[in-house]
Amino acid sequence: MASYKKYLHVERLNTEECEGLLDNEAVFITAKVDGSNGCVFWNDEIREVCAGSRNYILTDEEDNAYFHEWLKNDSEEARLLRLYCKQNPERIVYGEWMGRDVFIGAFKGYSKAAKGTLIIFDVFDQESGEYIPEEQWRSELADAGLSPYFVKLLAVLDHPSETDVLTVAEHNDYLLEETGMVGEGVVCKVPGWKNKFGRTVYGKIVLDEFKKQHKSAKESTAVEPEIIAEFVTDAEIKKTMAKVCTMTGADAFDVNNRKMMGMLLSFCWKDLLDECPNWVKKFKNPKVDFAALSGLCIKRAKEFAESIS
Repeated sequence: MASYKKYLHVERLNTEECEGLLDNEAVFITAKVDGSNGCVFWNDEIREVCAGSRNYILTDEEDNAYFHEWLKNDSEEARLLRLYCKQNPERIVYGEWMGRDVFIGAFKGYSKAAKGTLIIFDVFDQESGEYIPEEQWRSELADAGLSPYFVKLLAVLDHPSETDVLTVAEHNDYLLEETGMVGEGVVCKVPGWKNKFGRTVYGKIVLDEFKKQHKSAKESTAVEPEIIAEFVTDAEIKKTMAKVCTMTGADAFDVNNRKMMGMLLSFCWKDLLDECPNWVKKFKNPKVDFAALSGLCIKRAKEFAESIS
């Protein structure tokens, strides 16, 4: 029976983890949306459907922007999700929780209809220990009445190049049709594919990050500024600011609030350390001054937060 399982980390498409991902006949490219990772599953221990965040099971006492509370309500999606997970206790449904009253991601310009929804993007089967192929889970959940809540499938491409994926990303207007804007990026999946390390991996392109990554590199004798430029991006800092707001119950990030700033700087540094395997591979086992790297990370996050406040 299903129990809580943390969702996999979606890697940057141009990293070693994703080598070979695009060299497949059917690469599914979906929109990437900016909310908070959530999951819905049957908890066999307490015999009921539960909600989870990216890192833990949610409860009445420890919710995530009202996601746990929402799952218990009578909205059509919540009701259908509870029914599906009860009838399929081996399955875990993953999605992006958009927030109940306000959007909880860094970006606030999505269609208002997305509020109070879980944008479904994946399903895990605990019996097989694998994520269900894209076409299969979409078919099964459509039969359960959940298709209005699927993340948009933008394209299925045969052996695409990174440029092909970027072109799809640049035309992605999912939940933004009325604004004339494009989304933050895309996610690439290949059902059943594992990388050379034997891991199931999805790849992402985030437009803000991609543009920075492909600018002409400046001459530099130190690797620390290059690591910061590539991995501590505007998009990542905005996401962290939104996470701090969610955790503190604030409507907006306040740079004059010492607690919020402290959380932001701490989380940005932790996130950069979590990305260590990627920047070690990217920069070919560089010699890094971690004190300097930490100082640059904190400086970058602080200056960005102050610049948009």
